[in-house]
Amino acid sequence: MGAGRGNTYDDRGFDQSLSLGLILMQIILSLICLANFAICIWIRFDLDFWEWVVEIGWYTYWNVMYVVMIAMLLKTFLLGLGVWVVYEERTSFVPVLCILHVLMFVLHLVGAVLVCLYGVEESQLVKSELHDVFLSLVYRWDEDPRASRILRIIQEYVGCCGATGGGDYLGVFKEIPTECRHPVTGNEWDDGCEQALAWWLEPWTVTLAGFSCFICLTDVILVYLYLRLRRQLNSLL
Repeated sequence: MGAGRGNTYDDRGFDQSLSLGLILMQIILSLICLANFAICIWIRFDLDFWEWVVEIGWYTYWNVMYVVMIAMLLKTFLLGLGVWVVYEERTSFVPVLCILHVLMFVLHLVGAVLVCLYGVEESQLVKSELHDVFLSLVYRWDEDPRASRILRIIQEYVGCCGATGGGDYLGVFKEIPTECRHPVTGNEWDDGCEQALAWWLEPWTVTLAGFSCFICLTDVILVYLYLRLRRQLNSLL
């Protein structure tokens, strides 16, 4: 059974600094998780990106981001539970906390990997998906006003042309649109939208993946500190 706070551990040589450090660490980590969750909400409801996703029908980045979002929310609740366990010195709950943190380690790692697979320029997976998406928009340029409209917006905003370049338009006997050119120099953009959009997503991706990897590291540290605290408390029984 867990020990209650009624015992005077200070008089028996118990080091309260570990408990206080654990509580403070978990509070700080909770704020970090909530900040990362807020970033996910911002990405999900960013008006420009929202319109692009809906109009081109590419929901993959949102879907992999949900893994990171859910992991951060679950971790916040878990850290809150950890604060209660440490404050109340409920040693019997420590094994449960350790198991949950191991599971969260896996979930955070999966989220980081998935968001990198579908949110960095070097990923062939995301470029392959976006290639089909943007090539379809090029093919529908003349007969689908919505397709041409959203493609114009993305090309002008991101600075790209077609799926792989202006050759996508020439290959199907279409005129290269003005949005494919730099507004000042008039030169055609160097990159296709499959690569440019993946590059445009990278700041979000790096932030989400970086936070997720950092939280993975803290899972390992917390498990060690939980077990150390449990040993100290049990030694006083």
